[in-house]
Amino acid sequence: MELKLQENKKKKHPLRYIALGAVFLLFVVYVVFALSNISSQERKLKAQLDALNSEIEIEEMANKELEEVLNYSDEEYLKYVLDKAHDDLGYIREGERVFEVVSGD
Repeated sequence: MELKLQENKKKKHPLRYIALGAVFLLFVVYVVFALSNISSQERKLKAQLDALNSEIEIEEMANKELEEVLNYSDEEYLKYVLDKAHDDLGYIREGERVFEVVSGD
């Protein structure tokens, strides 16, 4: 009788190991997918950070320019305003001609 009991126990062990192996394998697969997802999110956040840092640099340059404008004389300030109106807003200076291109399409 003892011999049969030991044989039955030996038969149960491989099934337990297979089940434990399957659970472990599923856990490993889950961890790999979770890590790849985290890595993907990290790349996206780094790209956003780079874009924000670029915007900060641009705004700091604009602030530096405006700080310089505060120290302009009246003549320099008038020239600065006229240049900004012409370049950024499309205003026309006295004596300039404007041509409108009309295509045949």
